[in-house]
Amino acid sequence: MGLRLRFALVAITLLLVAVSSSAVALPESPSSAFQPSNGCGCHAALVEQWRPSMHAQAISDPLYLAKLEEANKATNGELGAFCDSCHSPIATMSGEQKSGKLSAVAKESVGCDMCHQTDGTEGAVPGNVSITFELDGTKRAQFDDAVSPIHTTAYSAFHRSAEFCGNCHNVNHPVNGMHLEATYTEWKNGPYAKEGIVCQDCHMTPGPGVTKPNPGKAAAMGPDREHIYTMTFVGGNVALGDADLAEERLQAAATLDLEVGDTIAAGEKVELNTTITNVGAGHYLPTGLTEVRQMWLEVTAVNAAGEELMKERRDFGTVLKDKDGKYPVELWDATTIHSDDRIPPRESVSNSYDFEMSDGLVTVTAALYYRSAPEELAAKAGVDVPTTTMVSATKTVYSSAEEKANAQDASEPEQQTGIPVWVWGAVVAVGLVAVAAILYSRRRRG
Repeated sequence: MGLRLRFALVAITLLLVAVSSSAVALPESPSSAFQPSNGCGCHAALVEQWRPSMHAQAISDPLYLAKLEEANKATNGELGAFCDSCHSPIATMSGEQKSGKLSAVAKESVGCDMCHQTDGTEGAVPGNVSITFELDGTKRAQFDDAVSPIHTTAYSAFHRSAEFCGNCHNVNHPVNGMHLEATYTEWKNGPYAKEGIVCQDCHMTPGPGVTKPNPGKAAAMGPDREHIYTMTFVGGNVALGDADLAEERLQAAATLDLEVGDTIAAGEKVELNTTITNVGAGHYLPTGLTEVRQMWLEVTAVNAAGEELMKERRDFGTVLKDKDGKYPVELWDATTIHSDDRIPPRESVSNSYDFEMSDGLVTVTAALYYRSAPEELAAKAGVDVPTTTMVSATKTVYSSAEEKANAQDASEPEQQTGIPVWVWGAVVAVGLVAVAAILYSRRRRG
């Protein structure tokens, strides 16, 4: 047996042990302990918000399934249980994940009752599905006066905490413990946590950022509430989630400043600077599985003849490294992070560029783009993943002051000469009134 094969078998064995231990927080339970969403008719409006969400699609997401196929192939099928425990906890708890025959409620991925029978976190730091349950049919949420004629209810402060979300939105490598997804930790160490702004304040309220209060009803026959959470859980997935809501979030996440001189002689060096600021996310940009997510800045300079004088690109993401120092590698081979140049909340990243000025004007454009998956993975999954322009800026550089003045003159609206049309209209109207008065006077005299 070759050395490489022995290493591979050892790694798979360790992974199997780690995968088994990673699901300890999830109790064994039949899927019948959970109510499917079609039984939540009193909350129909909220259910309809949930249906197109990525929570509802977590186990059926074609991008996830394509990536999972790669992972299982590389790990002899052992990684699937680890990943599915977040993408469909009910399938894991019921054992249906092993059989591959999922009940209707397990196919709902992260559904209503999965969240509303949760009662806490196991361990000091949430992550790797560290959810605890009280599977007694009681529905838990943030209201301390909720009453239902159908089921028992209980107040849960936990449902208003970031730890509630951190159970699945912190993912650590099952073998070596390195962060694979650290959205909760990014929030916890950032300014939003210090200000008491939690995940739900942004991702479960209408529009980008904190939009509270959001008055409404949590149940059709329930009382009017000063604030209810939406069940959209909007992130940056334009391809599979609600595209309009996802684009709205992405386009509110960052600002982009472009600094460049407006008049520079031909042949001289044009120096420019870009600054991107994370103004709208309480976590890093991008976040989540950041070796898959794509966010990049593209800066171009094009002259009046359409010639490209400069084109630069900077990618923002995480690059993983294996035990031999090789990078980039897939997450299942990673032992450490080689580089991470993402943008923390309320922090900025600047870049400088230069090019040689040509005759005539030059248009400089900077744009920040986002894709939730690379084109290769999207093609494999059969999903059209669009590129979203998060923010852009454009400026014009002139080769002389005279050229700039001429361009400004040309852009000004043409001044009208002669008598305006409205004046002629007024004159005609006055004339008609005068003629009518003369005719009326003659008729009276006659």
